[in-house]
Amino acid sequence: MASGTSLSGVNVVLVMAYGSLVFVLLFIFVKRQIMRFAMKSRRGPHAPIGHSAPKDLREEIDRSLLKVQDLDYEPQLLDEGDARLLQLQETGNQGPYNYLYRMKALDAIRHVDLPTGEGTDFVKYLTGKSFRNFLMELREGNTPFRGVRKNLIDKLIDGYESARHGTAFFGKVEYLKYQHAVNELTAM
Repeated sequence: MASGTSLSGVNVVLVMAYGSLVFVLLFIFVKRQIMRFAMKSRRGPHAPIGHSAPKDLREEIDRSLLKVQDLDYEPQLLDEGDARLLQLQETGNQGPYNYLYRMKALDAIRHVDLPTGEGTDFVKYLTGKSFRNFLMELREGNTPFRGVRKNLIDKLIDGYESARHGTAFFGKVEYLKYQHAVNELTAM
């Protein structure tokens, strides 16, 4: 009889524990939903830019915000006298400094005089996803790069994409291969 009573006591404790757990989870869910709907509401804490402005000003703000999507800017990542470059030259160790080689590789393509032609912008091709197409058009178009070997362009593009988007190690050896391809293209 004593064991039956303790067993029912354990069941009561388990039911209470599960009940309180369900209550906490429901409370969190309801609070989250309320916050979500409050954020979506126009009168909530987040109002659109220019919400209470006159119509002309609101339209000007919308036009300006749409222009922001078309802005492309690639800053120069390393200056010549950057302390990190001096540190890289002093240590000669490429292990913890592989990001510097990536930065140097991305800056190296800026020093190549590529003909942009009419209506094209070289910086836009660097920031966009069509850098490979741009170089292939230069190779096939009526430009001084008409005779460039396809494998040179492939080597240049692979090095650029590896430095910019790659997840593999990009150290001194990879940078020197890429710089060699950039120098070959510059010599043409």
